[in-house]
Amino acid sequence: MKRIFAVIVLCLFSVFLPELRCEAVVIGNDWQYLTADSQGKWKYFDFGKFQSPIPGNNHEAWLEVSMMPTEPWENTLLFSIDGQAVEVFVDGSKIYADGEFGPQFLGHGKKWHMVEIPYVSHETMLLFHLYADHPHQLGVFKNFIVDTQQEQARRIFAVDFPYIVALPVAVLLSMVTLMYLFNRPEHRRMNIRLLLLMLLMTLWTVSLSNVKQFLWNAPVVWRFLENFLCYIMPVIANSVIVEILEEDLQLTVKRAVKAYGFLAAFALLLELAGYDGLVVCRQILYATVLCLQVFVFRNMWESIKRGNIYARFALIPMIVMGGLGIADGVLLYLHFWQWHVYLLPLGIYACISFVVCMVREQVIRERDLEAHAEELTAEIATAMAKAEMDELTGCRNRGAFEEFIRQKILKGKAFALIMLDIDYFKNINDTYGHEAGDRVLYHFSELVRSQLEQPQEFFRWGGEEFVIYCPGYSQEQACALAEKIRHQVEIHQFFRNQQITVSAGVAKWYEGNDSQVGIFRRMDDALYAAKCNGRNQVVME
Repeated sequence: MKRIFAVIVLCLFSVFLPELRCEAVVIGNDWQYLTADSQGKWKYFDFGKFQSPIPGNNHEAWLEVSMMPTEPWENTLLFSIDGQAVEVFVDGSKIYADGEFGPQFLGHGKKWHMVEIPYVSHETMLLFHLYADHPHQLGVFKNFIVDTQQEQARRIFAVDFPYIVALPVAVLLSMVTLMYLFNRPEHRRMNIRLLLLMLLMTLWTVSLSNVKQFLWNAPVVWRFLENFLCYIMPVIANSVIVEILEEDLQLTVKRAVKAYGFLAAFALLLELAGYDGLVVCRQILYATVLCLQVFVFRNMWESIKRGNIYARFALIPMIVMGGLGIADGVLLYLHFWQWHVYLLPLGIYACISFVVCMVREQVIRERDLEAHAEELTAEIATAMAKAEMDELTGCRNRGAFEEFIRQKILKGKAFALIMLDIDYFKNINDTYGHEAGDRVLYHFSELVRSQLEQPQEFFRWGGEEFVIYCPGYSQEQACALAEKIRHQVEIHQFFRNQQITVSAGVAKWYEGNDSQVGIFRRMDDALYAAKCNGRNQVVME
């Protein structure tokens, strides 16, 4: 946290504070070098080259240049070196040192240096002592500027602009992909690889920035990540495409993934062997990208013609990021500027289209699932209604009645039950047939239903027996309703030559120690008493 706070303070300092005036210097152009092969003679040094101008197989050298105290307040020297340790001397005194003068595992890394040059009153020599991991790095300065401390700080942060605008997008897309990883199990492999690609893009973007040196001064690690991740990202990116394409189109892309993986392994082995393989093989990498992505594009285009929506949205980032990667390679080796700024991190914006595709597919999927869930709910409700319904009479059946009463008992509200039994119904079936009996049941249920009010529920208990649920009724009220129904049945003409009557038993729910079995038994006992006493009557429990 202290280092992050220091970076923020430095940013504010570089932007808002006025320049501090102090005595400073101007660096001349008369550069010379001295090595072990120079036989003690200083030789002309062609400063500003992107490859070492020092011939031979040298790892150590001295450079000198004149320095004159002619310009005020510009007293800060900013320069960047790759794979080198450095010491800086003014007028014979060491004013700056960084790195070990000797071989190091994975070298010395890539680093920028900001050196405050002390005031001198006369022309003197500025002396550099350098040690390089590889002879082609010796004496190569990627940037060499004398300016005010404030301007140098602004220059450092200005170079990071493409990375600053790309980094939040990379982090955001990583979070979105992580969310989809847990919510889309059918695309788990694709989401894992896409998340890995986003995380690598984020880490690589950080490794490219200059600000990272304030947060963690580990130039060897950052240089390794900057170079090695360039080889790994094509592997992961094309493995994502493998998961998108149809099976018959995957073979070519899988071969491309293997080719990129082999090149990454080869470059890494050279790096570990001390041959700066990650840098030496970069030209091969860019040429490989230019060739292989043409075949990947062809297969993606075929998949798009088949209607693959993921391939269509993945094609945009593939083209953009492939083009930016090749552009980075061209700009890196043509050396248009001292500090190379990579364009590829900006390609993360093209990945938004693919994430939009994922969001779109998720919305469509959730909408379809919601519609399907509604259909299933309706089907289940219909099936349950059919399972509880007696088709002949339109009444709910005994199973539905028992569950219904159980729920009402749990609520604890008062109610009464009426059980109806059509008298001598077996004789009707025997005399007129079962079709006539079914008509009697149908018309009987319609007649009873016409006498009921909205809160009351009507169930078929089984055979010719029916039950009426009367919420909030006393025994007397339930008996009055039962008597009314009995009378309507008695006067109704079901057959021309035979009268139909009904017997009824009434029971009331008693709270406390009463039970479902108890009220059922009392209701049945009352009905039995009505039938034993001559039928066509209502009996209370």
